[in-house]
Amino acid sequence: MIYTPDRIAYYGLLGAPTRRLHGAVTVYVAHETPFEIRIGAGERQSAWVAWVPANTAHEILSRDRLISDVLIEPECLRHSSSRQVHCRISDSPGADYSHMRQAFDTWVGGGCSIDPRPQMIDRFFFGRALESPVLDPRIEVAVKSIREKPCEQFFATECARLTGLSYSRFVHLFKEEIGMTFRAFCAWKRARAALPYMTSACNLTDLALQTGYPDSTHFSHSIRRIFGLRPRDILAGSRRIALQHGLGAGGPFDPLHVVMPWMAGALPANVSRR
Repeated sequence: MIYTPDRIAYYGLLGAPTRRLHGAVTVYVAHETPFEIRIGAGERQSAWVAWVPANTAHEILSRDRLISDVLIEPECLRHSSSRQVHCRISDSPGADYSHMRQAFDTWVGGGCSIDPRPQMIDRFFFGRALESPVLDPRIEVAVKSIREKPCEQFFATECARLTGLSYSRFVHLFKEEIGMTFRAFCAWKRARAALPYMTSACNLTDLALQTGYPDSTHFSHSIRRIFGLRPRDILAGSRRIALQHGLGAGGPFDPLHVVMPWMAGALPANVSRR
């Protein structure tokens, strides 16, 4: 798994075919056989590659139980670009599939080192850099705060006050700029922040509390709603995953198996690991 503030790339087990609600645009790529996917309330379709909008419920089933995907953070993809790819499903192995499949094969085979900058990850997997947005400066301030401290509790009323907007104007403008509600965005960032720690044995109760959840029940419910799997199932299926991380644009890129230094502040040292 590649994990950076702007992108996640994953190759591995899909897990149980349950409903999931990623807060990022998700691009799925099939392997030897096409997968089956249902987006929202639509019909189940067979696909080799599928682009799913951020914060859109979907179900996916893979016959070989493996999946490749790239997640693009909603604040990092221009809406005009995302509209061109949202809900796009290719039911035959065309050009998009061939390029992305080859990219994943090269990456998984260890034949390259991927630059962690968003545009370079895009060029590697998609063959082109995706268009980045120019956010309203007031919304950009709120987004930056949440990205830097995803495990903290943020309130729309406070963010509105700090940006000089009324509450109603702030939440409306936030959804207009990001494409999802303020609350959903915060929930996604918190769940996302916990994900890399589940690639190694850890105390899930401590992890829940230290990543901003009131208790392990809320943690489990949120993780399952977003990723379609219980935290313990993610933990069980991720123990052999090699985790790579980037510090952001221009930062170093290192292979890791546990905690990433750029997130050290998000997980205090008293989180125990079994």
